[in-house]
Amino acid sequence: MGSDEQMRTLPDNVPAELVVDYNFYRQCGHHDVQRDAACQLHAGPEIVWTHRNGGHWIFTRADDIEFAQRNSDLFSMREVSLPAGTTPTPSIPLESDEPEHAQYRKVLAPAFDPSAILELEAGVRELAGNLIEGFKPRGRCEFVSEFAALLPIVIFMRMANLPAQDRAMLVKWTNAAVRPSSTEARIEAYAKTNDYIAQLMEKRRTGDGQDIVSIVMRGRMSEREMTDVEKQSMILNALFGGLDTVTSAMSFVARSLAMSPEQRRQLIDEPALIPRAVEELLRRHGIANTARVVTRDVEHKGIRFKTGDRVLVQAMLHGLDERRFPDPTRIDFRRANIRHATFGNGTHRCMGALLARTELKIFIGEWLARIPDFGLDEEDPPRIEGGLVNSVVHLPLRWSV
Repeated sequence: MGSDEQMRTLPDNVPAELVVDYNFYRQCGHHDVQRDAACQLHAGPEIVWTHRNGGHWIFTRADDIEFAQRNSDLFSMREVSLPAGTTPTPSIPLESDEPEHAQYRKVLAPAFDPSAILELEAGVRELAGNLIEGFKPRGRCEFVSEFAALLPIVIFMRMANLPAQDRAMLVKWTNAAVRPSSTEARIEAYAKTNDYIAQLMEKRRTGDGQDIVSIVMRGRMSEREMTDVEKQSMILNALFGGLDTVTSAMSFVARSLAMSPEQRRQLIDEPALIPRAVEELLRRHGIANTARVVTRDVEHKGIRFKTGDRVLVQAMLHGLDERRFPDPTRIDFRRANIRHATFGNGTHRCMGALLARTELKIFIGEWLARIPDFGLDEEDPPRIEGGLVNSVVHLPLRWSV
């Protein structure tokens, strides 16, 4: 429950009994960020409100999360960050609604077509193997910086035809934008990234390159040219998605496998289970936290939502809803229902989902083939941070040589 002062300043459509003190940016430490959030929010009402980050609603159950994801006419994605007004540049196509959203996706579609992803597989597999072989003889690694922050990022940079020496700089800006230490830090990260993208756009304004930047530069809406602002925003969205989300998902998967010899042995004995394992681990360790903007006054489940209200939609609360997934914290690669919301639902389903799944499957297969038995470093525990993307930011692993 909030403080007396917070109770006095509640919006008139927020019942006091629905107020919780919850800050998704501050879910951090060595603990299980997904389980902790579910334990706090699934213990009370299905829909709650917090004064944190500008004040917003939280949908805590799978049914409502899917309802928001599938009804963008009511729950707009025109601004997915909280607090409202803290993102200097909208991310297209993520922060757009129909009919423009479908047209933006059409521009990017060639870069994420199944045939394009298939062409990347050999390179992903080779890179994964080389990275692992590089630190395998040491018997230890810091997984995030030595693998998870390299594999998806290097692959994305190849897709975008970006110089390898820019990797560290882009990773730094991405972290500051997605998990900011302050609003000022986020604004500065966006500004630096946008300057970088503007220079790329000038270099690739003409030509027939098949990289993501060049594809966007040739993009058109149905009846007009895309503006430079739209193109820049689209490249920014692809950049942040490619440089952060898969890294985070991969680190949660590695942490889970490091803690479970049974999971590792099952996948080594039955490699055909790896695709199902990826889905189950994505369900269990939800990554993205995005807000929605209510587009009109509406009543839902007896609550009055006002135009402009913000609603936080968290994949981790969907995946750990015991009404949808019995014994949800348990990882079961043979679970009958593993339809999660990690990549969204409806028209805003993540365009990079196939690429992310491909990278995760290859990581698991290549890693277990080389380092079948590994665990956490007991002297240096993992560190987890919440934010727009939940992340394992520090993950030391050890194994016998």
